[in-house]
Amino acid sequence: MKILFSAGEVSGDLHAAFLLKELRKLLPEAHFFGMGGEKLSAAGFDVKLDITALGSIGLFEALPRIFSLNSALSHMKALLLSERPDLLILIDSQGFNMPLASYAGSLGIKTCYYIPPQEWLWGTARGTKKVAESLDLILAIFEKEYFSYKKAGGRVKYFGHPLLDIVKPSLSRSEARKRFTGDFSGPVVALCPGSRTQELAVLLPLFIRSAYLIKRAFPEVRFLMPAASSWAKNIIGRSVKSSSLPINIIEGLNYDVLNCSDLVIAASGTINLESSILGIPNIMVYKLSWLSYFIGKYILRIDKKMPYFSMPNILINEKLVPELIMGAASPENISAAALPFLSDPTIRKKTINGFLRVKTLLGSPGAISRCASAIVDSFSLK
Repeated sequence: MKILFSAGEVSGDLHAAFLLKELRKLLPEAHFFGMGGEKLSAAGFDVKLDITALGSIGLFEALPRIFSLNSALSHMKALLLSERPDLLILIDSQGFNMPLASYAGSLGIKTCYYIPPQEWLWGTARGTKKVAESLDLILAIFEKEYFSYKKAGGRVKYFGHPLLDIVKPSLSRSEARKRFTGDFSGPVVALCPGSRTQELAVLLPLFIRSAYLIKRAFPEVRFLMPAASSWAKNIIGRSVKSSSLPINIIEGLNYDVLNCSDLVIAASGTINLESSILGIPNIMVYKLSWLSYFIGKYILRIDKKMPYFSMPNILINEKLVPELIMGAASPENISAAALPFLSDPTIRKKTINGFLRVKTLLGSPGAISRCASAIVDSFSLK
């Protein structure tokens, strides 16, 4: 039996690696291969292609990578054609994976989308219906997402959010702080500029400038910066080396970094939800090209569909996580948003209590194993 994975970004690679572990328990003889990154490779997955370094956000940000992405898509289509897998599992990366799903369907190859397109958030009824009609199985990770695809006629199942199984630090908070900062007992801030090359290029210098301002207000502060991959660590290392800030770069222990911090300043994305699950106050920063922003705001009118942009805020329909977007994402504004979390226990407590409400909306642990069982049962793989 052959099962092809398509995971194109760092976060998708992480989710795919955990799903792979559960599927192997049920299908020990199956051959799992395809597109993935360092996490899948470490799990013994047969990586045929790795494009995690090509990830981007925004319509025009992806243009410099368009030829590389098209080449990767052609490679994956060739694998589908030559290998004829029993199933194609798509993870995140809508822009890449939806055309791949369509091609698989034309070959009569069954498709399953894990971490599916978030049409329920920013898409249209037409887009939701297209996703629903294109796939043989959709594994929703939010309850509202489930109902959206169900209403559109999709074959969809919901078992809770996989992050409840994934976000598990390997060290206690005190152990992690000692490992990363020694005997330091002052405030610790995690700077998380993202896992995509585009995010690092834009947000890394911004976060470093913000850190200088935070340190001016709290001279004793220490900074941690998690690196999601070895290539990201190299990029981060070059920028941090040229600064005079006390920043410790940590690779491979992201959840320990978050869990031992007093505040997380992060690029918009999964990390806002991860920090919230751990009960750590966090600030969302989002920047892309002004042309992409203009199209999103005035043509796609995303802000009319979404009053908030970070998932914790979306889930409880309340501004629990500060959101600094485009022009508002300045060093001055980031540091101004950060300081109350480091100085006011009342604000910290209110925020942490709000995260408890967020966590209840993510379902119960065990979602990944239930998803694996649903895949095996839905496609009669045993």
